[in-house]
Amino acid sequence: MLGDMVRERIKQRAEFSEDGTQLCSLPEKFEASDICLGAKETCNNWFCKVGSIRELLPRIYLELALLPCWRFLIDRPVDSLQRLVMMARGLGDTLASAYCRLYMAHCARKLPSCGSGYLILCIKDIKVQLMRILSAEETIHRHLTNNRVLVSLMEPTIEYIMKCIFKDASQRQEGNALVDLGLGRNQMELFGSSPCVSIVLHYLLKELPTEVVSSNALEILHLIECSHDYSFDQYLNYRLLGFRLSEKSSQDIVDAVVNYVIQVLSQYDRLDEYLKVVDAYVDIVLQYQMDNHLSTILEGISTRACNREIVEDELASLQSILLKLLSHFKELEVVFALNHFLEILDVMYGSSRSIVNMHILNVATRNGIIRDPTTIQVLYEISQALHDDIDFSSVKDADNQQPTRLISHFVHKVDYGAELERHLMFLVECRRAFGSINELKETLVHTSNHLATKALKDGRRHLSFLKSCIAFSEVTIPSIPTHIRQLNLYLETAEVALLGGLISHLDGLIDSAISCLWSVDSLDGSRTLTDVDGLVSTIQKLCSLLVMVPGNPEGVTCIPENILSVIATQSWMTPRMKSRIFCTIVLLSATLSQNKLPYHAGYQEILGNDFLFFGDSSYIQDLLSLAEIVLQNLVDAIEQEPSQAARGSMALEACNCIVASFKANDNILPVCSKLIETAKLCLAADDKYLQSTIKYLDKQLGTSLIVV
Repeated sequence: MLGDMVRERIKQRAEFSEDGTQLCSLPEKFEASDICLGAKETCNNWFCKVGSIRELLPRIYLELALLPCWRFLIDRPVDSLQRLVMMARGLGDTLASAYCRLYMAHCARKLPSCGSGYLILCIKDIKVQLMRILSAEETIHRHLTNNRVLVSLMEPTIEYIMKCIFKDASQRQEGNALVDLGLGRNQMELFGSSPCVSIVLHYLLKELPTEVVSSNALEILHLIECSHDYSFDQYLNYRLLGFRLSEKSSQDIVDAVVNYVIQVLSQYDRLDEYLKVVDAYVDIVLQYQMDNHLSTILEGISTRACNREIVEDELASLQSILLKLLSHFKELEVVFALNHFLEILDVMYGSSRSIVNMHILNVATRNGIIRDPTTIQVLYEISQALHDDIDFSSVKDADNQQPTRLISHFVHKVDYGAELERHLMFLVECRRAFGSINELKETLVHTSNHLATKALKDGRRHLSFLKSCIAFSEVTIPSIPTHIRQLNLYLETAEVALLGGLISHLDGLIDSAISCLWSVDSLDGSRTLTDVDGLVSTIQKLCSLLVMVPGNPEGVTCIPENILSVIATQSWMTPRMKSRIFCTIVLLSATLSQNKLPYHAGYQEILGNDFLFFGDSSYIQDLLSLAEIVLQNLVDAIEQEPSQAARGSMALEACNCIVASFKANDNILPVCSKLIETAKLCLAADDKYLQSTIKYLDKQLGTSLIVV
């Protein structure tokens, strides 16, 4: 901040006179000759003040802050950097010296075309200081811990200066920098036998261009081998080389490097070091299909990981390695067949294990149907481990929703083929193991019903198996918390029972569905339009199913009357919903009154109501009585609709439904006339729906009966 303020002050003196008159406007790339004497004198005074500071460190810092101001005095302010580098050598405190050089690199970025020579000198000086510190390991062992801390505190300065050296450097400048750093005799022969401090080598390797790393990988490997000091762990340099080679490399180079690194790894006893290096080379091993090295790596992990407790850092490395394996192989069976893979997976725990398990399930379900029994068993155990880690107190959180969806998707994808009984037993085991996942329970019921229909389609009788599937569904459905979903599942299972001719099960399932309708009101009242439409559609589906259901001893109208009772007692039923359901029951009663039903159950031994009650006058009378009640309720519901436009449309829909369901007679005419009058009061006279309905009624009931 101080440097910027001084620079702006001097620039102002160069551009304006003392009375405020503008003398000139300095261009971006101005020269010292463009500056007036007054501005130069002010600038020179500042540097004289800097020179009068006795303490070396503040003098260097202040001049670095004012470094861009040298442009007002000389055309090459870069020359001052070399002097400042030499001055920094006089700082006795190693850490202060290192951060002074970091600030020097920061300030020099404000100068145009400053080059990298002074930065290379800074790195060399830091290297000399590091070598002096590292030599204390042999002479003053008790200071070793303090020296390690000192080196770690100097690490950011080395990283930043090395980044500045290679930032925006050309290929020639990169070669010159490496030669100047003592890592080559010339640009064509880089990485000679000169020793290099491990921490300096690490950040040099981090900033080197990819092409330089790939073309000199073996030489860099030799440097890493020779740079064995405690300034930086050697295994981290082997690790970094692996990551850099993953960016770009050739088959010959990686073969030699991986062969050497695998030999070095065999001497590592610590699992953490072993895993960190392996993680860097797994991509290369997989990319170039080095199967022998992959087996060696997995065996090495298993040997070091089994029978011991894994710490958090090791778990993170294991997670990374296993995810890379899973991402590489397309077939999950190939991964499971790898030696020691499942053993390594078993030693993992916590969030890392859960992440790997989720990835495995994601791969398994993404590839389609799962048929291999061994794979199914492994995935089942993985799902169990994943389920045990789910916090069901906050299952609505996104972190917990993904594993529950994956487990449900896995169960849905399992297929035992013709072994239907085994598949049903698998569903029973899943219900026991994953009973806390509500989404899975729906999947279990759908799958059980699918197995039942599959058994019916193969042409053989599987009555006992069919009963087992329906019993499984009947036991599972009540544990699902949402009554609307229970209702849909009961109807789905009822259709399966109807296909198999299980009338007693069918009646019980329909009764359970009606009970769900009674329980809907106990739910949370915040329903969306989709929920409402879905509920009405479900009731319509139930009515269409009743066409095939034989009438029970209580009467053929027993179930429709129960539906009417639900409508009458539930406060959440809107007039619009009631109107649609009443129209559905009108259509149901009209359909059941036909001498031949439009469709029957697929099971031949189940007789339809047209066979059971053919010619029975009491049967027809019950349907007529039901229709009369429904028609009156229908007219009342329409009158209760608060919206005028909606009331008019509902009246027309009801009118069309009635005329399509009943023959014209004196009982129907008054109802239709009243509905038309309601529609005419609510809708415009030229409304197309109104006009087409009137024409239809004229045709069906006679033109003299409906007057526009």
